[in-house]
Amino acid sequence: MRKIISTLLLIIMIFSVLTSCGGNKGYPESVESQLKENVDYVDHTSTYDGESLTYDETMWYVNKLDSVPLPDPYVYVEEGTYYIVGTSDRDGNVIDCYTTEDFVNYERHTAVYAPANFDGWEAAKADIYAPELYCFDGIYYMYYSAKDSKGIRRNSVVAADNPLGPYEPIQKGSVNGLAEPLFLDKNQNFDVLDITVFVDDDGEMYMYYSVACNENQHIVGVKMKNPYEVDWSTYTKIVEPGALNSTNTILKPLTWEMFREGLPIAEAPFVIKSGGKYYMTYSVNGCWNKYYNVCYAVSDSPLGKYEKPYQSGSIWTNLLLGYPGTNVSTSPLYNQWAGFASGTAHHCFFKVGDQIMIGYHAHQNRDSNKGYTKRYFAFDYIHFDENGVPFANGPTYSIQPLPEEISSYKNIAPFATVKSENVTNAGAINDNYIVDCYNLNDEAAKEVSLGTGYSYIELKFDKEYEIGGIAIYNSAYYDKVLGEIEYIDFGNGNAILYPQFCYDRYVNDETEFVFPNSAFTVEIVNTFRADHVVICVKTEQAAALNEIVILGR
Repeated sequence: MRKIISTLLLIIMIFSVLTSCGGNKGYPESVESQLKENVDYVDHTSTYDGESLTYDETMWYVNKLDSVPLPDPYVYVEEGTYYIVGTSDRDGNVIDCYTTEDFVNYERHTAVYAPANFDGWEAAKADIYAPELYCFDGIYYMYYSAKDSKGIRRNSVVAADNPLGPYEPIQKGSVNGLAEPLFLDKNQNFDVLDITVFVDDDGEMYMYYSVACNENQHIVGVKMKNPYEVDWSTYTKIVEPGALNSTNTILKPLTWEMFREGLPIAEAPFVIKSGGKYYMTYSVNGCWNKYYNVCYAVSDSPLGKYEKPYQSGSIWTNLLLGYPGTNVSTSPLYNQWAGFASGTAHHCFFKVGDQIMIGYHAHQNRDSNKGYTKRYFAFDYIHFDENGVPFANGPTYSIQPLPEEISSYKNIAPFATVKSENVTNAGAINDNYIVDCYNLNDEAAKEVSLGTGYSYIELKFDKEYEIGGIAIYNSAYYDKVLGEIEYIDFGNGNAILYPQFCYDRYVNDETEFVFPNSAFTVEIVNTFRADHVVICVKTEQAAALNEIVILGR
């Protein structure tokens, strides 16, 4: 009897080892001998043809920069349709709009607004910039800037009864949007552009835009009386490039906001509220520059004072999205991002279901900064840390999961309990934060470090989910990148052995650069149900992972 009990205890112990994320030096061999690849799946790396990867476009997307040639994009969402307006690449004297329901198929609607030309205030060559579309009380408003007959750029707004127009000048009482622009800046000799509107929780409206004066191009804000009239007594300077805030403009320690030669630029404002704070996000360095980045400042009120996060001796401290490079041509950072991304800015935030995304344009020529290049719409994920501070998982040029509203799959990893062995900082594996700006001082500590030998990470759920795919984000650091994972085990005989990282596409050995936000991505063809997943990695040197995304429903 005692022998039987001992045997049973041994069996229980072995079973416990095989079904947990713990184990010992015998764990890999004993488990792998039992794992069977019964999963019908596509390892996306196997589809790489030297240029692109093949994937299910109902589940994943890639910012290929080939569908929507629309600089300065703004996305308006209504009943499952996404309306994308921007500076037309087709005819700069009109406003075009693209619509999509899936971010795969797009339809272009031309000239949803065409100025009245000689009958109105806009010049015959209006040169319209950066329209934005809003709906207030059932009326659709298109905000934009255009040149007047003197060649000075002005801000105004037109209205329609549906998102696709046609939009017409607003003429109500003393308001005559046909005869004059409705938002004449107090200094009427300067160009103004990139108008945006923010509605606070209390319903109060605010307008922000960029002013190009002699010293720089800066951002101002003003409170609105209604969608087409403003209270000019509230006019406030919000952001100056390089300066910590609008009242301390002599010292300009944020040098990355002034990489371009010539006039320093801050433009394309957009405000988002989070954690009771107001985040002014804006673009710097000029739309033709590869360092056209999105930065941010934060305030306790809509009109400021806005402060930019900064610590002496640190760099890129307020960078939200873009190329964290340098103007020093001898620096290894100078051209590292060449071929990956360029000019990723002039952005907006929009919701896809419950998920906030950042839409922006990027240079189609990914090795840009050599003159004019076409700009295309791209989008990526925005998340917020425990203090409400926004961070972007982007820009990306790799396979990414579509939001749940589009694919029907959500990332279930954040709902999991994490266990690990031979792993440091395992809790960061499902916090939504993906390190991409590897040259920031404190970013390395935000990755998940793997020791030499075998490492295990288990994500355990409180119920079963239907599994549609998995993305395991690699390290942002060249010397910590993994080329292969030993296995992904979902239990119940559902295992994937040796998924591969698409090294040839995502890593540049010459510049020692890893595409930010690149991942092992596996697509499940015949889905199955699981309540946990174990990832096993074997490495001969210290390595790291960034994040795990599990697509479930």
